[in-house]
Amino acid sequence: MTFYSFGQTSKQTISKNKLDSLKVVLEEMVDKDQNIRRILIDSIGLDSPNAGPYLNRMMEIDSENQEKLSLILDNYGWIEQSKIGLKASDAFFYVIQHSNQSLIIKWFPEFKRLANIGEANKVSCAMMEDRLLMWQGKKQIYGSQANIFREDKQLAIWPIQDPKNVNKRRMKIGFELTVEKNAERLKALYNVNEKLPKNSKK
Repeated sequence: MTFYSFGQTSKQTISKNKLDSLKVVLEEMVDKDQNIRRILIDSIGLDSPNAGPYLNRMMEIDSENQEKLSLILDNYGWIEQSKIGLKASDAFFYVIQHSNQSLIIKWFPEFKRLANIGEANKVSCAMMEDRLLMWQGKKQIYGSQANIFREDKQLAIWPIQDPKNVNKRRMKIGFELTVEKNAERLKALYNVNEKLPKNSKK
């Protein structure tokens, strides 16, 4: 994969008071992002006929979070985990992961750099890489992404590179669940021999 790195980390020195206030804002973003998704996945079901209002609310929350995070990124860059804690650091992942392909392409290189030096979550970074590959019509690496792409219109795990070894890769990077258990959690079908949809890249 080829990435062009436009993002930068910690554009300026940030005071402790400012970091504390940013931490509160970022943690609130995580709560909003995850709470609506827990309701959808665990209680309602993504394919439920009752999911509509919750999906609309989820999109509203995503839009609000993206607007707030964009201001933080413009002013401070991607802040290191050691400065704001794990939960607040996760806000950068969740909000960008639930945005659009252009924002992921812009910030993924910085995310990966920070993950490689222990300043961001490696599992989250792997999930973002999987999502970008899926959006590019390519097979994912860690099996973290599901989508509706089959002819039967059922939610399914997106095709995986070298699926026989996917759980070894997941374990090495730090995933807690196997790809099979993750599919169960998502209420998604999993076929080890799943093919890419037509017109996708190999």
